[in-house]
Amino acid sequence: MPLLELSRAAKKVLVDILKLERGEVVVITADTGSDWRVVEALASEAYELEAKPLVLWHAAPPAVGKAADPFLPLEPLAAALSKADVWIELNMSWLLYSTPYEIAMEENERLRYLCLVGLDAESLIDMVGRVDVGLLIEFQRRLAEITKKAREMRVRTPAGTDVVFENDPERPVLIEGDIAGPGEYMLIGQVDWAPIEESIEGTIVFDGSLWPPEELGILAEPVELAIEGGRISEIRGGREARIFEKWLESLGDPKMFRIAHISYGCNPGARLCGNILVDERIWGAVEWGIGSQSPTFRGKLGSAISHADGVC
Repeated sequence: MPLLELSRAAKKVLVDILKLERGEVVVITADTGSDWRVVEALASEAYELEAKPLVLWHAAPPAVGKAADPFLPLEPLAAALSKADVWIELNMSWLLYSTPYEIAMEENERLRYLCLVGLDAESLIDMVGRVDVGLLIEFQRRLAEITKKAREMRVRTPAGTDVVFENDPERPVLIEGDIAGPGEYMLIGQVDWAPIEESIEGTIVFDGSLWPPEELGILAEPVELAIEGGRISEIRGGREARIFEKWLESLGDPKMFRIAHISYGCNPGARLCGNILVDERIWGAVEWGIGSQSPTFRGKLGSAISHADGVC
């Protein structure tokens, strides 16, 4: 693995995307499923830029979001994140939507949170190091402008996805990687938003990847969701569809059967690999989020016990 290219990619994350300043406290969270090469590269480059990196490492919980809370050192995590200037999350079992995440986002008014969950060194090089960040953000901005003007939309794919919905013009269309001040941000190469939840109708067919639960990843056969009023009314398919349905039911939260958001994938360096962070950014892909909904979308769904993403 080329170390020089990894260092360059890490520096681009800090300088071109996060706009890191001298003296800022950078908390990097990781678990036992994280790629330690990425942890070290980001911490080293932050130190070289005269920031103050702090790495927090813990055992990977068997769940994500609030479902991970019982397995986490909640108070120390929340305390550190509430005092940071920048938080880079590299956890494989993500802290996004967990209690420490919610506390940090609510209490720390200066925090810039960048979600890079499970990102490995090769993907960091391909998706940031070898990408023209400015040009890609400009492309995403134009795509977002077009989407923002559309009140009614229909999404269809060759695999059978056929969904209609309405957009709320008061809600944002997010340009991921375009960081301007405090807030929650995702890896570059994605444009996402929350349609009017109850307007979502049709069929979603995941034929790329789906995660969590941990038993899934790249799909061997499609998983089909029937959507009525923004709710999953039926899950069709084979073994993987049954695994997904059983996992949703096991969480005991009706919101886990709700559609939270939709995203365009548009990172030219993304390749289908089973890491949902990478897969949902494949050029031309459509991703649907299920369950917990970030406040940044300004939607109606709100927090749920967990979250899943699927790629069409």
